Amino acid sequence: MIINNPALPFHPAKPIGWTGNPFEGKEFKYDRDPFRPDWSVLLRMIFSRNPQRAEKKADTWTPPVATGVGYLENRTENWIVWLGHACFLFQFNGVRFLVDPQLTDMPLVPRRVFPPFTYEEIRDVDYLLFSHDHRDHVDEKCIRAICKNNPIRKVLCPLKLSSVIGKWVEDIPIEEAGWYQIFETGTTGVRITFLPSRHWCRRGLTDFNRVLWGSFMLEVQDLGGAAGAEEVGEAGAPAGHTIYFGGDSAKTSYWKEIGDMFPDIDVAMLGIGAYKPDYMMQENHASPEEAHRGFLDLGAKRWWPMHHGTYDLSNEPASEPITWATELMAENGMVERLVQPAVGEAWWF
Repeated sequence: MIINNPALPFHPAKPIGWTGNPFEGKEFKYDRDPFRPDWSVLLRMIFSRNPQRAEKKADTWTPPVATGVGYLENRTENWIVWLGHACFLFQFNGVRFLVDPQLTDMPLVPRRVFPPFTYEEIRDVDYLLFSHDHRDHVDEKCIRAICKNNPIRKVLCPLKLSSVIGKWVEDIPIEEAGWYQIFETGTTGVRITFLPSRHWCRRGLTDFNRVLWGSFMLEVQDLGGAAGAEEVGEAGAPAGHTIYFGGDSAKTSYWKEIGDMFPDIDVAMLGIGAYKPDYMMQENHASPEEAHRGFLDLGAKRWWPMHHGTYDLSNEPASEPITWATELMAENGMVERLVQPAVGEAWWF
């Protein structure tokens, strides 16, 4: 069985023959790199000694946090703010998009660094975006507060995520997309395409892959120019900037294909944390080296590493991911192409 959202168009550069995501029984199926979590592998991780245990214990590094948040009062300029882990707040053409807003502690996993404002203080969000259903990306308490305090027009998310978040967002419209489908964002000047990643979904013991997972491409048109918002649609890429949010992903051939579909990516946000031990994590997350390879495969002008320093989810020391990523860019003469502002710091090109 193949499913998609019949109300949404596919990107014109989608793979030939792609009509939707494979779905059988209650699960989304992989079209490549099949994976299913193995409890024995998890138990091996839990009961095996971490060879970097002492180094990890001594490493107390956390990402720096900005103090000035005057941009929250600014509704005219474009900016991007990293809020730690995989959460970003975008403002394009005066419209605000909040991505994967997990901004608090998780059960048994405290947050190590917080943005300069709480999720209850976030205001003026127009669109909520979710890449998949894992608890470090989708949190009920955050979502309920954000929906209560903001004039959200719509939630944009993968197929079947409404089964998780439907009651939390109450009467806010939810628009679900399959891979390569374009969300409806009206005259915002932002075209958002839902794209593949190599990952999986589950929040409980028996709901494996009942929700789709993926990534987002945001093509931002400068509406201050001569072109109008009506040019952002199914055909033709809008002039302006192109931002790739990679969600959670292990190393994947999708990155090269996405780079071919979108040949002018300005910045690629790719995860670099939670990769050790590799026998547990290699099907879930990319290492800094693998993410760097993904940045090159995407052909992006800049790399914005994320998914590190915020939660302790694996065996590597806290500072290792960003240190490794920085070294890789330096070795390849690309340090000026590495983007890593402080948590809560506004950034634009």
